[in-house]
Amino acid sequence: MAKSFVIIIFIILSILLGCSSRKSDIKPDVSDSTESRIDVKENLPELEETFAHFDYNTVIKAKSRIIPDGMSITKFKYFVVFSDMNDELTFKLIDNDMRNTIDAMSNNYVNKLPDAVTPIFLFEKYENYKEFVMDNYDIPEDDISPYGFYKISKNVIVIRYVTWKGSILHEITHKFIRSDFPDAPSWFDEGFASLNEKSVFKDGNLTGEFSLRILPLRRAIKENTYTGLKHLMQTDDDELYGKRTSYYYAQSRYLLMYLQEKGLLQKYYKTFRDSYKKDKTGITQLEEITGKSLKTLDEELLDYIKSFKQ
Repeated sequence: MAKSFVIIIFIILSILLGCSSRKSDIKPDVSDSTESRIDVKENLPELEETFAHFDYNTVIKAKSRIIPDGMSITKFKYFVVFSDMNDELTFKLIDNDMRNTIDAMSNNYVNKLPDAVTPIFLFEKYENYKEFVMDNYDIPEDDISPYGFYKISKNVIVIRYVTWKGSILHEITHKFIRSDFPDAPSWFDEGFASLNEKSVFKDGNLTGEFSLRILPLRRAIKENTYTGLKHLMQTDDDELYGKRTSYYYAQSRYLLMYLQEKGLLQKYYKTFRDSYKKDKTGITQLEEITGKSLKTLDEELLDYIKSFKQ
């Protein structure tokens, strides 16, 4: 009996010591989450996504002469991102603004995806951005956009990041439209990019929201200088990018936002692209997919613009 009791006590002690030993090998939850966690918000290499058929290194080598000191370099899908901003902000911009725009355009609109890597240069300070543009691209200082641009002839995007502007979404939209619908008139290209720049990503698509680009429209309505859709859709680049450029951007943006709310934006994009030679202005396609005359659409767009009270 005594022998059995000793054996039982020995077994119990062994179990307790074994549990104690195992517990000592397990780090407390707090230290485990602290020591083993990679702060992915600041770890740009963890973000890289590449395609086998793209030669990213050649693009990086080609730009090595002009890359300002201290820029991070991240390969991401159709782009190489050179950024002078901190890694955490750069990560967020790539993982949100860039990823969402790429996914939305790829999954909902375009048939032909970009076939070449495009470098994107991201700057935080305007002076650094301006100096880089003037040193490397043939753009007069007075013509430099304060927020960024996509230079098609050089296959490059340069952005001065401003928190509220949405420039990354805007310029990447240009890249995807130009790859898929290279003949798209500028009013449509700029309207689409302007719609995406102020949008939310939901269910795999970007949905444009109210934007202060509406202000030139309100001013034109008040001053009786508002011109209709026919004028917008027939305008050439000299006029579109001239004195009333902010007005035309706004009008095209809110036309496409009106179509978006009617559930017709994707259909209009694809119909216009596929039947571009039928009517290069997009007027015929607009009337066909809405089932309304341009005159009626003009009236409805004006009512739509006036409906915003913000």
